[in-house]
Amino acid sequence: MKQIRDFMPESWILVLSSFAAAYGVGLLALLALPFLISAVINDLGLNEAQAGLLLSAEFVFTMLASLIVAPLMGRAPRRTLTLIGALIAISANVASASVPQVELLAILRCVTGIGTGLAFACGNACVSSARDPDKVAGYMNVFFVGLMIIVMLAFASAMASYGLAGLYYAMAITMAIMLLPIFLMKQQADTSHHVHHQAAPDSKLLSGVAISMMLAMFLFAARDTMGWAFVEQVGIRVGYDGETLGMLFSFQSFIGLIGPLMAAIIGKRFGMSTPVIIGVLACGGVSLGYVLGEHSKTMYTVAVMMISFTYFYALAYLTALAASLDKQGRVVAACGSFLTLGIALGPAISGALISMGGYSLAGWGIAAVSLATLIALMIPLSIAKERNRAMAAASMA
Repeated sequence: MKQIRDFMPESWILVLSSFAAAYGVGLLALLALPFLISAVINDLGLNEAQAGLLLSAEFVFTMLASLIVAPLMGRAPRRTLTLIGALIAISANVASASVPQVELLAILRCVTGIGTGLAFACGNACVSSARDPDKVAGYMNVFFVGLMIIVMLAFASAMASYGLAGLYYAMAITMAIMLLPIFLMKQQADTSHHVHHQAAPDSKLLSGVAISMMLAMFLFAARDTMGWAFVEQVGIRVGYDGETLGMLFSFQSFIGLIGPLMAAIIGKRFGMSTPVIIGVLACGGVSLGYVLGEHSKTMYTVAVMMISFTYFYALAYLTALAASLDKQGRVVAACGSFLTLGIALGPAISGALISMGGYSLAGWGIAAVSLATLIALMIPLSIAKERNRAMAAASMA
């Protein structure tokens, strides 16, 4: 029984409430992204560039809202702030379903981004109060993949039956369900077991380690959406039809459960550096595999099957690393904002590269961003290593 408890998180309430805020509300639009783009183009008559701009605006406001509240995470009432954000997002989604004007819809999507940004910042900040942030982050991402499996089917059905309005209603209903675990969230962080780390100089948002961590999160997310935005187009090039691709994407979500589950179970048994570096390199290799797979159906298929597995494995460790740098949750909350900024800008970057030099140039871009991510992570990883050594020495004293 003791061995089983070693693999479990310290608090399932902490895991569920953090997941509901950060992912069930904060990043729900990321899961709906492929459906939203198609629905916006079909129902509103916009082109790909206009649809992408509409969705990017929402993510930019998510980033701004989470970045603004990040410095307050040490003393802000997290549950109240999350509930306010969730209610704003739910209301804006419901209103979006009945708005025919594109201009008004754009305003409502920006309002939605503000609500999701508040929830995203608070959910991520809660991870910092855990004794083992890597374990909590791992199980959060397990639930995130489980949510992905469910909403992929639900959102596809809603779009097929009711179009864009159905998608917005489906998102509002999903967020409303997330209110239940959010009510269990603690108002303030319990950092009594991290007293010695609260005063650490590296916890400031403008410190070198914090800026490096935020940059790494931005680059990691940009690299991901640089490839993900065009994965369907490459699949059609290799000979898959839309229905088969849908089945392929759904199946890879199930495989994706393994990644964060591994992160939760393994934790810091091999330190933080090795899992983080492996995760970033694996994500970069998978992105290259399906972007450059237009001439190889086998390479494309194998790479697609590994998307969620590598992404959620790496995201769990990156979230844990950011959480370990500041136990008040300010750094990890700010990192979440830069994650959403990367999500928003990634497709634009790869789109420009593809227009200039095809998918091969986009592949070089993905490789360069992956390398830059590793470079940005060197400072946070070295700081985390020093703190672990200091904790080990203190416990032996």
